[in-house]
Amino acid sequence: MNSIYQFWIRKPKEKLWLIVPISYTLFLQILTGFPKPDSLKNLDANELFVRFSEELFDYPFWLQDLSHFPLFFTLAWLWSWQLGCIEKISKFFIHPASLFSCFYAVANEMVQAFIPDRFPSPGDLIMNLAGVLFGLASHSYLSLRINKQSLREN
Repeated sequence: MNSIYQFWIRKPKEKLWLIVPISYTLFLQILTGFPKPDSLKNLDANELFVRFSEELFDYPFWLQDLSHFPLFFTLAWLWSWQLGCIEKISKFFIHPASLFSCFYAVANEMVQAFIPDRFPSPGDLIMNLAGVLFGLASHSYLSLRINKQSLREN
């Protein structure tokens, strides 16, 4: 398998790579926690923020709901990549990547209760958790498959 693929599947050795999942988590919080344009206008916010918010909310509502899946898939993948794959199904829900990703998926949705003109949505929460579960499962499956393949080659 190509080394670039292996890089994004195997746990990085250097701690500096921790910046990738942390940065993505912060990016995701900004993206999903941004107020709607009307709220920003009422607060007399900077025009740059208002424009960003207009762009962010300028696509169909159903597409906004679907976007949660790939966003949280990526979140779970990056944390699983950083913290190591889940090797046993029995440890799936106690693995640090699972705990963090699931907690964040729920907390991210609940935070929207405190943002003007936003609200927690059960549909978004389901898409968040589905993305997390598929991200964790996909990373673990590919990681274990590559490890088995490496053992056979040696």
